[in-house]
Amino acid sequence: MKSTKLTMIATAAMAFSLFTSAALSLPASAAVAKTSADFTDLAGSDAAFKAKIDAMIAAGIFEGVSDNTFGITQNMTRAQFAKVAVLIYNITVEPTVKVSSFSDVNVNDAANGWAIPYIEAAKKAGLIDGVTDTTFMPGDSVTTAQLDTVLLKGLGKKISMTGSPWYTDAVKQATELGIHPTSKSGDQAANRADLVLSSYSAQQAFGNQTLISITKTQASTSDNKKVQVTFNKKVDASKATLTLKNGSTVVSTTTEWASDSQSATLTANVALAAGDYTVTLGGLDASTVQTTTGSFSVTAPSTGNVSISGTYTLASVLDSGLTDAATGSNGLVDKATAEDPTKSKLAKEIEIKVTSASGDPIAIPGVVQSVHSSDSSIAKVGLTADHHAYVLGNKPGTADISVIVQIGNGDAKQLHVTVTVKSDAITAKEIKAGQTSIEKTVTGSVYNFNAFTEMDLSITDNYGIKYTSADIKGYNFALGTLFITNDIKGTAGTPVGTVEVDAAGNVKVTDNVTSFELTAVTPTGEKTTSYVTLKH
Repeated sequence: MKSTKLTMIATAAMAFSLFTSAALSLPASAAVAKTSADFTDLAGSDAAFKAKIDAMIAAGIFEGVSDNTFGITQNMTRAQFAKVAVLIYNITVEPTVKVSSFSDVNVNDAANGWAIPYIEAAKKAGLIDGVTDTTFMPGDSVTTAQLDTVLLKGLGKKISMTGSPWYTDAVKQATELGIHPTSKSGDQAANRADLVLSSYSAQQAFGNQTLISITKTQASTSDNKKVQVTFNKKVDASKATLTLKNGSTVVSTTTEWASDSQSATLTANVALAAGDYTVTLGGLDASTVQTTTGSFSVTAPSTGNVSISGTYTLASVLDSGLTDAATGSNGLVDKATAEDPTKSKLAKEIEIKVTSASGDPIAIPGVVQSVHSSDSSIAKVGLTADHHAYVLGNKPGTADISVIVQIGNGDAKQLHVTVTVKSDAITAKEIKAGQTSIEKTVTGSVYNFNAFTEMDLSITDNYGIKYTSADIKGYNFALGTLFITNDIKGTAGTPVGTVEVDAAGNVKVTDNVTSFELTAVTPTGEKTTSYVTLKH
């Protein structure tokens, strides 16, 4: 019989891919919509621990053992560990695999059949052996030493197994790296809480040892002033600088980082002229960076295949009276803004797509010379000074929108698209918090912050419109986002203070509060939670 120690091939024999949050995501059909707030056995857990669980749930690494139970104190099984191990080290998983190479793992096993793709991926990668040549024992518990060994080897650490007991060196190294489960010996069973903390720490360590690289630079196909820059991992946006050059000439830009700090948008003051461009990353320690430049070209088109991109279904926001609630107070936009197609977030841009003869998208300036609605009482249109067209829903019905476009010095062309305006109210299909763990240093007995901003909220509505935190705050008369607080804690021995949130998302914390849960909820029941920790 083989040793029960979990084994893994040397990292020299297999180059692990870069660790990114995107690489951990499962197919949409397997996505988990829950958060730690949905599990009753996590109610007493501290905010930092819940934030780690939420990060792992969102990445598709963990899920509950039932609809309302996470199973935090249950022992971790070999099947569960196989899944976590391949995901945190970015091993390719083939979800269609239904047959196991081990006789004791089969698709009809209600307890462990789900793990077949992960077990086979782990075996193929040399990450975890079976207990024997033909059995895996998927339901057996994993010891903390076995947990340590696999996680350490995944980080490229050399481990001596000649000590007594065999895991002495593994436990020592894992403890020094903050991976070993606290206060447990190597021969004790690891539970799901240990798995969360150890795998989260290993995930962070794995990401930290990967050098930063620019992986993609691309001129926007919808805005001729913008450039998208993508990185292989999170970047320290407070230190990083991005410089855009056309040849040897520096182009003045502003930089907006995405909430995950893995991409950024550069916006120039003027439309990008034709030419060859480079983006250079600076401001970071040279030892942490591998690829510092990216390049792209902008072509000045004189001809091209021109079309209108996308479909256009909008809500009735004018005739319905919805914009009457845009009062301009409490952070809301005013009615004039909400009803102006060129300014309202409730409007959609009529996106003009230009492709080359080979079908490649061409970045172009605004090309719309005029825009017309066949029935402005149904669909209201507007044209910006830089020649971009927008449409806003007035009342239910359909209207034909025609635009006149001109590419370079070519002839003007007329394009048409049908816009459908529906009576269905605007609702949130998805809400996310970019910051699930918020830490603040507090002085005094009263502390204030804005929930929209600090949670870094984003919403996608039922019409496909995406709203950032500022948008949500300004258009909350349509989105109806509310905030609730739970699990308010304070320093022991002193009465717990209070947390209040007003309609504009302003949070007021008074007296003895050290942590609490802040949840944003939409009228459709979609929700997302951030865990707030206050240091006094």
